Amino acid sequence: MTESNIAVNVSQFVGNAAGLEKTLRLLQSISQVVGANLLPAAAAPWLRARAQFALGRRYLRFLKFIDAFSLAFETLSSRSGVVAFLEFGKWSCLGMFLLLESCTILDAMGVYRTSWTSWLFVEAIKFWFYSLCFGILRAIYELWNLSWAGTSHSKEAEGGSGKVARKVALDEDSGRRQRTLQRQIAMKKLVIEGCDLFTPGAVTGWLVVSSGNVGMLCLVSTVFAGADVWDEILGT
Repeated sequence: MTESNIAVNVSQFVGNAAGLEKTLRLLQSISQVVGANLLPAAAAPWLRARAQFALGRRYLRFLKFIDAFSLAFETLSSRSGVVAFLEFGKWSCLGMFLLLESCTILDAMGVYRTSWTSWLFVEAIKFWFYSLCFGILRAIYELWNLSWAGTSHSKEAEGGSGKVARKVALDEDSGRRQRTLQRQIAMKKLVIEGCDLFTPGAVTGWLVVSSGNVGMLCLVSTVFAGADVWDEILGT
C-alpha cells in the first residue's frame, strides 16, 4: 500500500462518524496516559486536551440512546432465552447511560451549570457499567456454548461409519472453522468490554484503579474496536 493510499484510507476513516469517534477516543486515551505520568504543571495541558477529546465524542453520540433502545426492543422480537435477556440488558442499560448523559451536555459545554449534573452523570456511568457487565456475560455465554458445540460434534464423528462418518467429518471440519471464527469474535468482545469496564468502574469507585491504568486499558480496547471499525468502513 502506497503512502497516498494510506492517507486516503485514514481520511475516509476519520471522515466517518464511527471512525472519528474511535480516533478521538484514541487521542483521549493517550492524553490520559501521558497526563497521569507527569507532574501536575506539565500534565495540565494533556488533561485539558483529554477533556476536549471527551467532549467531542459526546457530540457524536448525542441522541444515540434512540439507536440503543431500538436494538434492545429488536432483540426481544428476534431472540429468545438467555441470549435475549443478556442482549436486552446490554442495550437497554446502554440506552439509559446515553439518555442520562445527554441530559448533562449543556453543563459539559459550560453553557448552563446545574447543581445536579455531577450526580446525574455518575448515575449515567453506572448504567454504562451495567451494560458492559451484560456484554461480558454475553461473550462468556457464547464461548461456553461454542465449547459444548465442539464436544457434541466430535462425538457424532466418532459414532458414525462409512459414508456417514465421512460426511460428518466434513461437516465437523467446516463447523470447526466457523466456531473458531466465532470464538475469536467472542474473545475480542470479552477483551474490549473487559477493558472498558474499568472506566465506569473507576468513576463510580466500584473498581480501584489509577487514572494511568484506566487510560492504558481504554487504549487497548480502542485499538481492538477501532480495527473492526476500520475494516467495516474500508471494506477490508
